Amino acid sequence: MSSLRRLLGNLLLSLGILAGTIAILAHLCLLTIFNPNRLANDAQTLSASPTIQSAIADGLTNALAPITGVSGIVVSHAELQSIVAAAMRQPQVRDQFVSAIRQADGHLLGTNQAPVTIGGPGLTQFIAAGISQYSSSLGNAVQQTNLRIAIPGADLPNLGPLARAARIAVPIATDAAIVLFLLALIIHKARSAVIARIGKWLIAMSIVAVLIFWALPTYLLPKIHLSWALLASVILKATGQGVTVFYLELAVSGVILYLLSKIATKLV
Repeated sequence: MSSLRRLLGNLLLSLGILAGTIAILAHLCLLTIFNPNRLANDAQTLSASPTIQSAIADGLTNALAPITGVSGIVVSHAELQSIVAAAMRQPQVRDQFVSAIRQADGHLLGTNQAPVTIGGPGLTQFIAAGISQYSSSLGNAVQQTNLRIAIPGADLPNLGPLARAARIAVPIATDAAIVLFLLALIIHKARSAVIARIGKWLIAMSIVAVLIFWALPTYLLPKIHLSWALLASVILKATGQGVTVFYLELAVSGVILYLLSKIATKLV
């Protein structure tokens, strides 16, 4: 009978950990990439990122293609990035960038399908003046246009269905995990072992969160010399900065439960 209780208790505990993992990961997504204001709140930091500026320089290259393709004049990517960096220090351009980042968030969540660009007469004239340092003829040609430059996020996939699923999953999975953990505690003969396993699981989940939002974008993604990896690195770090408290809550809760399990074992 005791072995059956242990088997059933372990099964309930495993199901509870599965439900809890779904709840934690979904909650992390809602706090970060599915938070419609997270990227916009960090837009000032993003505008100063060389990686973001490089991506915007790519967009500027595409915007200039109709002119440079005809004239045959080439401005290097490094020169364009320098121009973009100078533009991003202008308050009006930064304001445009913040607004565009909000649109990019809308693309991600499926609430906005409009092109994600910055541009207009003011930015066009600033870019034209910067280009004139390298090619006066190209600068003069740009002055006659109305540049629209795609920013990172223009091609973001529509993750709206996943965001809606995460909102539904969090309360359901959380309630399911709590019920399953309580049943496991009631049925399992070694209750202290159940508490210890829950504690170690919470500590492990805090480590997973740190790996996703700190270690991965800090150490791994920058070594992948592809534009998507570099952009993901910048965005993950920016969105993950506001959830440090959540990591700590998971870790502290796990440590407390693990210590309680040890105390309970000694009392038995």
